[in-house]
Amino acid sequence: MSTQVNLSRSPYYVKIVPDATGTVNSSTTQVWIYTGTQTPLPAQPTYTLVKKPIGTSNVIVLEFAQLVNDYIKTSYDGTYSTNTYWLYWSTNFFDSSGVQIGSTINADDYYPFSKGYGFFNEGINPYMSSDTVITNPNSAQIPSGYASDNYFINVPQSEPIQIPSVVTILDSIEVKYYTGSYEEALAGQKLMKTETLSNANGDSDKFIQYSTNANPTANIPQSESQWDNLIGIWDAEIENNTDSPTRSVFWCPYNENPTTWISVAKVGQSSFSTQWIKVNYLRKDKFEPYKVTFINRYGALENFWMMGSKKEVLSVTGDTFMRNLINIPTSELASDTVNYNTDAHQFVTFGEQGKTEIKLTTGWIEEENNEVLKQLFLSQKIWLTDYQTNEQRINTAPFIIEPVILKSKNLNYKTHLQEKVINYEVNFQYAYAEINQVY
Repeated sequence: MSTQVNLSRSPYYVKIVPDATGTVNSSTTQVWIYTGTQTPLPAQPTYTLVKKPIGTSNVIVLEFAQLVNDYIKTSYDGTYSTNTYWLYWSTNFFDSSGVQIGSTINADDYYPFSKGYGFFNEGINPYMSSDTVITNPNSAQIPSGYASDNYFINVPQSEPIQIPSVVTILDSIEVKYYTGSYEEALAGQKLMKTETLSNANGDSDKFIQYSTNANPTANIPQSESQWDNLIGIWDAEIENNTDSPTRSVFWCPYNENPTTWISVAKVGQSSFSTQWIKVNYLRKDKFEPYKVTFINRYGALENFWMMGSKKEVLSVTGDTFMRNLINIPTSELASDTVNYNTDAHQFVTFGEQGKTEIKLTTGWIEEENNEVLKQLFLSQKIWLTDYQTNEQRINTAPFIIEPVILKSKNLNYKTHLQEKVINYEVNFQYAYAEINQVY
């Protein structure tokens, strides 16, 4: 039974030893990498590895994470789901005559992998579980199934919140959304919603799950007085000064009563292991907010909102050559002279292609968000989502989601002690060329 999720961007080493005496000349290991249910295995292995022991040793050491990492596909289309991949292996040892030594050595479990990573000081073979988010035998255990290091979420008032969690087999993670103060939430008061995430069958898409503060039982205000009451309680934003605010208030069922605190805990654990997340609602300023979605260190989708300024720069590349414009006469007529067209291009360009960079500033953020930005800078997959106005939401306009790569390569950490207020500029580049050249 899989009680942990391994991380494909960090090495995963396995030591394999034959179960009988003899001089090992070679070994053959079949490797299965697949999605879906834990069993049965696919009919054919994904890889077959042949390896000889070093020196006189009968031991082999294999590293599997790179093989798994090549298979893990991550995507984002506005919905939140993460598929892990199963790893299983089976090894046979042979002597110099090709005779098998001992019996087949099989993996002692089926191992799910996400596209996450561990840090150097966490030691070898880091992993996640519902009890310990990132751990190994040499590091301190961190209780909770919360698959993020963001404990101070900034989000525009009209936006829902997604909470990623690690849920290993037969475990359940309980996510609670509160609308009051921390003291009230700690006492269980002003609870808006409870969502339980479970992994009973061990399917590969159940190890990382997402909870949202969307409340389907929320009642949409109908009258102006109900809107006025909502505005007074929530301090909502008005887009215009019309007499009828019904269609101009930033309201959505996710935030009828705005979430102020979120708790994440494994069902059955002590309350001391509960992780608390504070929510800070941001007002839309003169700049359009952008939602940055990236794969964090746990292999989960995580959101970070950029509320500051935006600049776009188009960079164009291409080549130029100089051509001959001379027209050579082919007849003896006096009118047929050597000439050239003065309207023609003597220098001709070819192979033009453009790439667009977008520079975003975070707006004022807390020092605690430095860890989130660190993981953003280390992420291999990033997407930008345009902010939607209330009118666009009403008309169910599709989200505009752009794949991007990070152009900024240095993160100079800022602190409240030295900078007082913290604001970062981050440079992205759209992960495609402007001219369609997909063949």
